[in-house]
Amino acid sequence: MNRIEIRFIAENEQRYATQGDWFYQDGTLLISASGDTQDEQFLVALHELIEAYLCGKHGVSQDAVDEFDMSFEDDGEPGDSSAAPYRVEHRDACLVEHIVARFLGLTDYGVVR
Repeated sequence: MNRIEIRFIAENEQRYATQGDWFYQDGTLLISASGDTQDEQFLVALHELIEAYLCGKHGVSQDAVDEFDMSFEDDGEPGDSSAAPYRVEHRDACLVEHIVARFLGLTDYGVVR
């Protein structure tokens, strides 16, 4: 990874129906994040950064994540599914995301299970 680029975009501009996405292009980690507020966008981007890094460290490929995410048809977050190849990395990123949300004073941010 040579660079990291974070973009805040509208949800309808994402590659698929999601608030956050990451992928590599020409050695650059591209992260796109959507949210109603600047804090939400920041938290989604942070989640994606952590998830992408952990996937790389643990040998979970972008292709495996993309294939699973883009074919996911159940309710909820694809990464929460027990079948997700990156479930552990996603859940670890959720932990950090929610801790930082608390630091930002967002005590009602999302759901932690």
